Amino acid sequence: MAMVTLEEIYEEDPTQRIIDEGAGWGAQQMLKAGVPIFYRDEKFPETMDGDLFVKEYPNGAKFLVRKILTEDFRLLEEHIKLLEG
Repeated sequence: MAMVTLEEIYEEDPTQRIIDEGAGWGAQQMLKAGVPIFYRDEKFPETMDGDLFVKEYPNGAKFLVRKILTEDFRLLEEHIKLLEG
């Protein structure tokens, strides 16, 4: 499967750019309010699939975390390592 760039995605579906920009704005507002955010980032390839994510804190610290949904629907979080501090 060939890699598709964001620009190619936006060219094919301009609505996706609006969605992504809105999500980015919302994430910035959460950080300003003191709430950590979770996301995937191509800079950290291990987060592009599966249960690993970047967790960014309002102070800018970023950790690799594993998110696990248990059988009784509790969301567990395991800090794996510091990415940027």
